[in-house]
This record gives sequence, C-alpha cells and structure tokens, in this order.
Amino acid sequence: MSYTIIGVIGHIDHGKTSLVAALTGVDTDSHPEEKRRGITIDLGFATFTHGSDQFALIDAPGHQKYIGNLLAGVSAVDVGLLVVACDQGIQAQTLEHAAILQSLGVSKLIVAMSRIDLVDEQTQLELAEELELFLAEFGFEDIPTVPLSSVTGEGLDDLRMLLSEMASTTERSASGPFRMPIDRVFTVEGRGCVAAGSPWSGALRIGDQVQIARTGQLARVREIEVHGSDEQESRIGVRTALNLAGVSATDLSRGDELVSKDTQSPASRILVELRMFVDAAEIKCPTTIQFHTATSATAARIFGPRTIPAGGSEVVIVDLEQPVVATHGQTCLFRRPYPVGSFAGGRILGSVQPAAKQTTRLLKLGPQLRSASAAERVTAWIEFLGECPIDSVALQATLDLDAQQLNAAITSCIEDGVLLKSADGKILTSPSLLGRLSKFILKILTHQAESMDDAWLDEQSVIQRATPIAAPETTHSVLLQLIKDKKVVRVNRMIAVPSENTVLSKKQLNRMNQLLSLYRDERKPPTLKEAAIALESPPDTVASLIRFATQQRILIDLGHGFFISQQSFAGLCEELQELFSESPERSVAEIRDHWGITRKHAIPLLEFCDKSGITVRNGDVRMQGREMSNQFSPEPAESQS
Repeated sequence: MSYTIIGVIGHIDHGKTSLVAALTGVDTDSHPEEKRRGITIDLGFATFTHGSDQFALIDAPGHQKYIGNLLAGVSAVDVGLLVVACDQGIQAQTLEHAAILQSLGVSKLIVAMSRIDLVDEQTQLELAEELELFLAEFGFEDIPTVPLSSVTGEGLDDLRMLLSEMASTTERSASGPFRMPIDRVFTVEGRGCVAAGSPWSGALRIGDQVQIARTGQLARVREIEVHGSDEQESRIGVRTALNLAGVSATDLSRGDELVSKDTQSPASRILVELRMFVDAAEIKCPTTIQFHTATSATAARIFGPRTIPAGGSEVVIVDLEQPVVATHGQTCLFRRPYPVGSFAGGRILGSVQPAAKQTTRLLKLGPQLRSASAAERVTAWIEFLGECPIDSVALQATLDLDAQQLNAAITSCIEDGVLLKSADGKILTSPSLLGRLSKFILKILTHQAESMDDAWLDEQSVIQRATPIAAPETTHSVLLQLIKDKKVVRVNRMIAVPSENTVLSKKQLNRMNQLLSLYRDERKPPTLKEAAIALESPPDTVASLIRFATQQRILIDLGHGFFISQQSFAGLCEELQELFSESPERSVAEIRDHWGITRKHAIPLLEFCDKSGITVRNGDVRMQGREMSNQFSPEPAESQS
C-alpha cells in the first residue's frame, strides 16, 4: 500500500478546508479562532484511503499573515494540491504558493478549480487557460486541472483517481540516523507529550532514545502512532506522532527537530544556493530576511553578490538569528519582512561554525558544492576546513551522506591524492594545509635564528603556536617530514633550521649519541674529564659536544665540571618535592640519602637548585623554593635527525 502526503494550498477563502472535509470527512478547522473567523490559521491534518492508496492531507492556511504555518506544512509534501476558486480566480497567494512548492522541490502538482457550481463553463475554461500560463512561469508544465464542487460532490471522484495516479510509488529507505522536523506538539491527558511530524531519515522503535537537536535534551519513545495506527516502528515520510517520556510539551515547539543522539548540531551560518522567483523584485546584499527550512522559521541576514535579479541564482551566506539543522541538499525559502512576501527558494550546500567568518572563502566554496559528486564535496569541504577527523559525525551530517557513502568518498579522494590521511589514520588533511604549515614552521624557526642568540625552539612551543592552523597531530607529522627532508634539524626536543651552528656532522652525531648515553637516566653522572676518558676522546672534543648539548637544553651545567640530563634532574626534583612534603626543612645528608647519591654529586646539585630558586638554603638546611612547582619531566632525549 502506497502512502502519499498531499499539501492543500491556495489563497484565503478559496475552499481548501471544505475540499479536505469532502474528501476525508474531517473538518480541519479545529481551532476556536478558525471557527469564529472562517479561515484556517494553523495546519490541519486529515487522512483517507482510496483503493490501495493511503493519503495524508495537510490543510495549510492561505492568509498572508499565517504563511509561516503553511511553510511548516509543506516541508514533507509529495503532491501539491492548489485550490483556486472559479468565482475569484488567480490571487496573490495563489502564485506565491505555487512558487513555494516549486522552490521546495515539490514537482507533482494538481490544480483543483473549486466552486464550479457558482460559475458557468466559459469562466472555467478561461481560468484554466490563465492557470496554465501563470504556472508555466514557475516551471510547472502540463499540470492536470480538475473542476469540482465540494457542495455538489462533482469532480471529487476524478480528483481521487488523479491522486491515486500520482501516489508515491517509491518505498522510502530508512537509512541513516533518525531525523524528524516537528510541526505539532501537544499534551494528551494520562500520556504526556506528543510530537508530530514526518520522519526524513532513519527509524525509531518503542523504547529508543531520541534527542532534541536544539537543546540536546534526551527523551524516550513511549508510543509510536503512524498514519493513525499504533506501531512498533516509525516509517520514513509517513505522518507520525511520538509519545515521549522525559520531556514535556513546553520543552518542544514547531521548528524543533528530533534526531538520533549526537548526530545533528544546529548551525547559525549556512551556505545556500539561492534561486530568485521569476516575478520577484531584485534584492541587494546584505539584507535582512525571514528564513524557512523544514518546519523552522527565523530572522536571518544574507551576504553575497551586491544584487541578485529576478530569476537569478547565486550562492549566498545566511547568518541565522536562531540555529537550524541544515544538511546538504535541504530546501529552504526566503521571505521579505516588508513588504511581506516570498521572493526566493534555495538549496542548502552546507553549514559552518559561527566563528567561521571567512565570507570570501565561503562564497568561493559554494560553487564547488553545486552539482558536485560526494567525493568532490568531501574534497571541497576538507580544503576549506584544512583538516577534519576522518570519522566526523558533523562532516557526515553536513554532506548528508551515510557512513558507507562517506567512507567510499574519502577512499576515492585519498587514492586520487587530493586528500591525505594522518599517520594514525584518524585525520583527513588537505595538501594545501600541509604546505601552509610547512611555511609557517620554517618562518618561525628562521625568525628565531636571525633575531635571537639561540636558534633553537622547543618542539612543543612550535606545535602550540600552530594550533590556530592545525591540530597538534597534524603539525607534528609536518615537522617529521621537514626533518626527514633535512629542512629542520632536531636534537632531543629542540628544533632549528639547519646552519653551521645547528648541524652536526655524522661523526659528531655519533659522538653525541655516545655522550648522551653516559648521562641518560643517570643521577650520578660523570664529570667532563670522566666522560672524555669513557669516550676515549680528547677533552676539548667532549667539551664542544657538551657545550652543544647544554645549549640545546639536553644537559644542565651544574658548575664545577658537573653535568646532568634534563630527565634525570626532573626526576630528582620530584623526589625532593616528596621529601619536603613530609618535613619543610631537610639537611644535606637527608637529601643525599634520599637521592641515593654521594656528597660529591649532592653538593653541586643543591647549589644549582639554590641558584635556580628550586630550594632555599637556611644555614645547614634546605627548604622548598618557589620554582619547585615549575619542574616537570621533559620528553625522552632523541638524537639529531
């Protein structure tokens, strides 16, 4: 059995509600104000079956003041039913509603010429010709027209037959995470909050958790009603009501969306392919408008070309007053706040974080996303972002791809060389980002070498300075490549651009590694003289290597010919801090015994600690100094690359 959603639209007081009542037996004017005034203010919903086809009719308001309610109703329409009263003919909202359906991607349209009992046959023929002419301007060709009367019943069977011919024949796939824009929220006594809408993707079962995208609040699905029947599971595109536990009707409103947990994040800056209506006056950018998509409506501001003419199509940036869920390909509508009226439709190309204010770059990105394949969209977005986690749920949502489609696109991009994957396989990067990072690192190191006495910088400080550009993992991988390409040299955790003062020969490098092995993890290190004997090298040669190592902060010069590695010294400081935590004053003997070293090494170490503010000497005892807390264990020593 097929299921089709029919959006019943038309100018105010053209007989929409009467037609729905004649087809379904349901009066959708349920609001007291609607009864009093005789017009549909809010959305009305009714269903009927014809043969093996099920239909859900959304009776949308025609009054200009309530057009926002109409837009909420047509967000999931399969077939548009445009009602035009024969005794009144084409009116302002008649054409606007047709343009709205066209811009929201509703390609199937039927015109119901109502109230034929009030006019003659000639009037009907003339109106049919006018409608054919006007609707063609909005891209609707060969639109079937059904003359009918809700009073006499004439033409209703013809309309039912035509609706069955246009009934949805495609079974909607419930792939991807669940998403349902809400168009109605109410409370049922004894059951609590009920949210209604038409699911766009995914499926829910009773007992599942669902999240309000706007607030992140979680709720549990207590009951599911599909097309008026209690069901265990939701269906895509079918009118659905969810009885929710854990939230109240005050927590939700029309425009909210229910989604699978942590799959959608509302955005306040989006990129849109805007298409002006053929009869709309040109707009100038920037300008303030009313923005509609799914069931949400919010004030917004458009940035783009200086002017966009009637019938024109341009990529624009839309800054929203209230964030909305926005995915690639999602339709939207633009309305002027004054004079009130719809002037354009659009297709969302993607969304960015509010902090991303690169207007020029975004406007260049837009055309790359138009009519692009999945792989091309992935490439364009990563080029814009620079890098992105390979398993990013946000990227999947932005591109409107399921996990399998996204993985296939990423694999294709990597194979073609247009995107790169980090060494750990977790981050996607663009080649241009890696190029920018390389230039940034070399610029920092060159400036250091030219303007400072010390050409060396701590590797971590360089990575930290690159944080606005890339993740630490990405910067580290670029550094490794620069070292491999011999554009950067590294000793221990210090890096520099190659120069006479920073590059060791192969022989020197071999000697340096031998020297450092004498000091690594050694709390009773050799003196310079002892190191020279151990290496069987002249003292001058060893002194030169030690001087290089102390300049690069691999070794610490304690004075009196004593040196110690940064790692060993940090470990001794940690032990000393533990000792002071037990008693604030300690003698040399107590410290020496705690360290497990001789007085020969203890005295130079403590004198260095006194000079550095790590300890404070008071007669024959030491106390903890203010610099003690600043000591930490450096990274393990590495040889120069």
